[in-house]
Amino acid sequence: MKSPSRWMLLIVAAAPLLTAALWMDNQPVYKPFRSPALPKPEGSVPVTGTEGSEPLSGQKNPVPASESSLAQGKVLFEINCAMCHGPTSAKRGPVGLKLNPPPPALDHEMVQALDDSVIFNAVTAGFGRMPAFRSKLTIEERWHLINYLRTRQ
Repeated sequence: MKSPSRWMLLIVAAAPLLTAALWMDNQPVYKPFRSPALPKPEGSVPVTGTEGSEPLSGQKNPVPASESSLAQGKVLFEINCAMCHGPTSAKRGPVGLKLNPPPPALDHEMVQALDDSVIFNAVTAGFGRMPAFRSKLTIEERWHLINYLRTRQ
């Protein structure tokens, strides 16, 4: 009887490895260096410190609309909002012109139709493409901004 050749032994030895390679592409994978995102346990307490309580509902602006408040609100608007919403309600800012659809103009009629708490929640948590300003503006600064928006034409 003839002994098996070296090539035949090599093929028999490599067969399990080659077979394993056939189904390796069908395994569940995660992005490199990331663990799978697990759901939060029910009743768990957040620990990052950025989670807020329930959104405000029906709350009125506690900051009086004084000249100082309006001036602070205007500065905050020019720094944080005008680049998208525009310096006036008639024209969008340079970033807003590139967005499709463009951000709302925040004109007087639109802002007057909204409750203070609705505007506060939108500025705090953001929505759509608008970023959240919770970590960028203090609570008082957000109320100053709302005072200014109420007077903006």
